[in-house]
Amino acid sequence: MLSHGELLRELRIKKGMTQKQLYDSVMSKSYAIRFEQGKHEISFHLIQLLLERLGMEIDEFLYIHHGFKESLIEQFYDEYGLKGNANDIDGLILLRSQYHDLPESYQNSLRIAELDARIEQLTHFNQYGVFSKEAIAEDTRQTILDYLDRIETWTIGELRFLANTLDFIDYERKVEYFRSILPSLDRYKQFKRGRTIIYTLLINEIHELIMTNELDMAQVLLLQLDDFTQGVEAMFYRNSHSFYTGLLLIAQGDVTTGTMYVERALMIYEVLGYPHQATLSRSFYEILLEKALHQ
Repeated sequence: MLSHGELLRELRIKKGMTQKQLYDSVMSKSYAIRFEQGKHEISFHLIQLLLERLGMEIDEFLYIHHGFKESLIEQFYDEYGLKGNANDIDGLILLRSQYHDLPESYQNSLRIAELDARIEQLTHFNQYGVFSKEAIAEDTRQTILDYLDRIETWTIGELRFLANTLDFIDYERKVEYFRSILPSLDRYKQFKRGRTIIYTLLINEIHELIMTNELDMAQVLLLQLDDFTQGVEAMFYRNSHSFYTGLLLIAQGDVTTGTMYVERALMIYEVLGYPHQATLSRSFYEILLEKALHQ
């Protein structure tokens, strides 16, 4: 892998910029030469300043620096999300084996716990047609809870971990987490990478609230999801908003209107090529509809 300086040299030359144009008032010519040779490093602040002169965002620079790949964390969650949403248990097992082979670390143990929990949950769903926290091994759940209980200030990475493990956690504990999270969500509204994580977090909690008949809080979070999913890039999550709006209406007693919302959302999942999401969502819908019709 190239050093930051070596990569900046490549980018500078491709942009047709001289060293003077890029480094003027930032560092001396002799230091710039050694920096571009990989013999010195500079502060993150100075790298940002130089990237601004190159007209490049830090995310793109890091993507190129990693060999046109996302960071290891992003690669993990891309694979985890893709395989989990497709009910690809074999793929998740293969991913888990890859992380078992990595050097031991606390963060790696958390990723393995996420994978173990999702594999156990999907295996149970495929056998019985329902999701259950009871399908998760106690030591796996405890690893997840121990980590979440230690968090005091929620970053995007921690919000993503919670979003992916929310359905493994008891309701009372989740309420406690959300009390500390909700005031800070707006800070990430303009952070594109963070918004996707927040969509997932809100959807997962809305699901839990509706299925446990905590409808007032579900309504509050649906309003937040509506606010967060205004852009065209949020189309998938917008459809999820429509689905859970329908479930909420059914839970509130308006079965006719709610069913219309739900059936339309399920059709869109299928059209967009998310058959597992459609199947999973239909199972939630049928459970809630049965409850509503027998009240």
